[in-house]
Amino acid sequence: MFHDPLGLARRLERAQVLQNERFNQAAGGRSLPVGGGFAHFRGESHPLNQALGLTRPLAESDLEAVEGFLGAPTVLELSPAADPSLWPMLARRGYRLQAFQQLWVRGLDAALPPEGGARIRLAEPAEAGTFNRLVAAGFQERDAWRDLTPPFEMPLGVPEAWGFLAFAGEEPAGGGMLGIVDGVALLSGDAVLPRFRGRGFQQALIAARLAFARDRGCDLACASTAPGTASQRSYEACGFRAAYPKVEMARG
Repeated sequence: MFHDPLGLARRLERAQVLQNERFNQAAGGRSLPVGGGFAHFRGESHPLNQALGLTRPLAESDLEAVEGFLGAPTVLELSPAADPSLWPMLARRGYRLQAFQQLWVRGLDAALPPEGGARIRLAEPAEAGTFNRLVAAGFQERDAWRDLTPPFEMPLGVPEAWGFLAFAGEEPAGGGMLGIVDGVALLSGDAVLPRFRGRGFQQALIAARLAFARDRGCDLACASTAPGTASQRSYEACGFRAAYPKVEMARG
């Protein structure tokens, strides 16, 4: 399906880093361009403080600048598109493996999965609170979402990015985010409340975002999951295939 794995990785990494930069700026974060990507800082100990999209060679001074900008811990999200010279530098500076991710990809020229019986619609900017509480509750494995304080919020109304809500009847059941960058649809933030799982809501959210993205001219879609999860199975059921693994490396 994809005959240039390195070219594919560079395209997907570029799309991801530009989307994250949009969200970082919308949330009032600070950015440091580095290695073809960015280091993003949202505040002391924020879970989204990290550098990503590092596809060009880095000097030791570049890495020192990132460490000074992000503070401790310094987290780097890396893909096979990272320059090989980075790995021995990380070993010398005491970085350790923190987490794995798997990136999934599919073309949008093939038949899309059916959207099923779940009701899916766009979230309005004024529903940002509802959207973020629902998604946070799903990730925290809890059904009670209305009084939850999310650890961070994804702003709605960002250019070329949309939140989607899933409903069981009239009751909110989950949500997911879609961003579009240069023909790549980036699906993220999928979460369904525990009591609604096993009823196809995540697959319906995936299908609705794919159709929305194809209508806007996208030819590729991608998403990241932790390996071996229910989310992985949902994406595979919707025609996604493994593109490449990613790692988070951390220091301090």
